[in-house]
Formats: sequence, C-alpha cells, structure tokens
Amino acid sequence: MRKSKNIILYLPDLFISDLDEYLVKNPPKFIYKIEYFYYIVHYLSEQQIKYKKKQVYRLDLKYLRTVTVSNIMCHVTFLKKGEFIVTNGSYQSGRESLKYVLNEKFIGSTAKIELEKKCRLSRRIVKKITSRKAHYNRFEPFLKSMYKELMKLELDYDKSEEWIRNNANEKQMASYLISINQIHDKRYRYCKRNKTNNRLDTNLTNLKSDLRQFIIGDYVSIDLKNSQPFLLGILIDAIIDQRETLCCYLQYEKLTKSFGVKGIKDVLLFHQNEEKRNMVNFKPFFDSVLNGVFYDEFTKNHLDEITRNQVKEMMFGVLFSKNYDYSSHHRFVPYESDKKSFESVYPFVYYVIKTLKNKDYKNLSIFLQKFESYLFIDCIAKELVDNGIIPFTIHDSVIVKIEDIDKAIDIMNSVFKRVLGSIPALDIKNLKEESNQIHDCII
Repeated sequence: MRKSKNIILYLPDLFISDLDEYLVKNPPKFIYKIEYFYYIVHYLSEQQIKYKKKQVYRLDLKYLRTVTVSNIMCHVTFLKKGEFIVTNGSYQSGRESLKYVLNEKFIGSTAKIELEKKCRLSRRIVKKITSRKAHYNRFEPFLKSMYKELMKLELDYDKSEEWIRNNANEKQMASYLISINQIHDKRYRYCKRNKTNNRLDTNLTNLKSDLRQFIIGDYVSIDLKNSQPFLLGILIDAIIDQRETLCCYLQYEKLTKSFGVKGIKDVLLFHQNEEKRNMVNFKPFFDSVLNGVFYDEFTKNHLDEITRNQVKEMMFGVLFSKNYDYSSHHRFVPYESDKKSFESVYPFVYYVIKTLKNKDYKNLSIFLQKFESYLFIDCIAKELVDNGIIPFTIHDSVIVKIEDIDKAIDIMNSVFKRVLGSIPALDIKNLKEESNQIHDCII
C-alpha cells in the first residue's frame, strides 16, 4: 500500500520566528492553530504562481474556510494587525475585495514546513484537491490522454531546487519551490480548461520557463513566434478581407458577438476611407507577424532606440489596457507613450485595436486568448494525439519528444494552412538547451 506524503508549505524563516514571538506577546482572543497562519502566507505564494503580473492577491475566503476553519478571517485580521501581511486598501463594497501580500520585511530565506498527514488542515487540503479531479472523467478523449501524460511527467527535483536556490530572488523563491513541489506531489497535478479564455491550465503552464529544462527526457518546445501580434494580424485580415474561413473564431457571427456590429462596421469603414487615401499600412504589419519578425522589424522602423524586449512589454499595454481611464475625475490614456510609439509605426493597426476595445477593453485580449486556445488545444493538440503524439501545451506552444519533432511540425503546419490559410513562423528549441535554437522553421 502506497504511503501518502505530508503536505509541504514554504514560508520565510523570518516570518516563522517573528510570528512565534508575536503570538507570545499578543495572544489571540480566539482559538487558533499556528498552521492556519502558515497556510494563509503559503496561499499568497500560491497566488503569486497563478498571477505573475500582480503585486497583491485576493483571498478566496470560501476556499480558505473549506480547508481551514470557519473563523479564518480572524487569523487574517490578526496577521494584518501584526503587519505580517499588508493590503492594497482598495476595498469597495460589492465591487472589489481587499487584496493582500506578505510584508516585504519578512521576505528572505525560505523554510520547508511539513504538516502531518493526520492533521485537520492536511486532510482537508487533500480532500479538496482530490474533489477537483472528478471533472477529468468528462474530458474529451484527447484531453484525457494529455492528462495521463502529464501524470507521467517527472522533473529532476534536486537540480530544480538547486537552480531556484541559486537563481531566484528572495521574493520569488517560495512560489518557485511551491510550483516544483506541486509537480513532485502528484496529488497537486491538475489539468483544466480556463472558463474565461478556454486555455488549458496545468502545472507546466505556471512553471517558470527556466525550470522546464529539468523535465526528465528529451523534449523540444515548438512555439508560435510573436503569437499575440500574429493572431491580431489574422483577426484584422479576416475583418477587412471578409473571406470565408474554416475557423469558427473568424466567422462574422463570432466577430460581431465579441466586438459588436458597430465595432466591425467601424473598422471596415475606416479601412475603406484609408484605402481611398492610400494610407493603409496593414501589409507590412501582417508580413512581419506572419514571418515571425514583428519585434525585430518594429525596432528597425521605430525612430527612437528601443529593444526587442521593450517592444514585447509595449505590446502588452497596447493590446490589453483600456483606451481611457479616470483618476480623480481626470481622463487619461494608460500606457500612453507605448501607444503613441506603436501608432507612429502602424497607425491603421492601432486604430483597429482601439476600435475593437471600445465596447469593452477586455474583449480583445479574451478573444485572442480564446482564438489561441482553439488553435493549439482544439485543433493542434487534438490532431497530434490522433496521430500518436501526446504533447504538453503551454498556451501558444507545444512540447513534444525530440523524435516526434518533424511529424509534429508537419501536423501543425497542415492545421494552420487548413484553418487559417497561412503558415506562420515557428520557433523550436531543445528544452535542455533553451537558449540554443535547433530549428528555425519559417515557411
């Protein structure tokens, strides 16, 4: 009979020692267990894995009450009063809950805490993560195959931890250690479709890319170059060309549902007017994203000096932020300098982006993510599995065994040609030599 493991938490050493001292000097007026204080801080590190770009995190009190105790908010308030955790102070009744983060003064070396498997918190955590796996029986056959392959995956855990100890900063360390532990302890492995964007979320999608080199076995990643700009280019081309397509996401009904009839008509009208003035500069943009050189081309075309990584950061603001926002009743443009930089090179594309975000600025990012998920999960991954290649997927890329690389590329190209009518540039890298490209498949 297999022996179950203890639940492992990762916490800053300084937090543990200061909490012990604070509890002696300021004993709580409620019944408490120290592991509940530990778990709140551990939970915040887990949120850091899921929401990498955020600085503060919402506490899911419903979940926390399920695995801890009904008065868990008393433990949260106690930690807040002792300044172990701090909030962003942006609570709005009925609109936004408080968000929390560990006080930076406690960030430092990280300790591993083991919860005995018989303790209440351990048993409830195990029960919760086990209950989440019930939906796997409802997966389509190809997703079941991918989940089974994920369960077979192993990392070199010793080398993974060594890399983290030597390379991660103190703020990142706990979350990185948690992410590899949640692969090591198979009870934590998960595979689910995201309800918002249809992406397939797994332990690998939240694993830092540098740690993928420690996957045991010979694997390569096949990435879609400049994926979000490429998908944007395909979207704009579908709107202005109005051709028939096999892709359900590019059909007129789907486009108007996402961006409104007015949004699509405004783009078409603007395109017609710009054509009359010979001002449409969409082709250079589309060619650059199709050939996978958008970031490099932008740096050449931009009047000011800008690096490739700065262009990537710039595109985040251009694509995914609001057109306008308000502060103290003053209207401003978020990421205004980035947007002006992009507009100076591609004015037509920038107008389209703004127009498609008029109804709701989130619509464009969600559409592009759903479009990406449809291509990589519902089309590419399914066809790979049907042909005997079971991939791991990470949003806009697939990871396959090195012996399957040629067959996998042929399948991906055939899918892109059939669904989009175009074959984009792919970037293929050996996971063991992430920095060394072994193929540059531009077709």
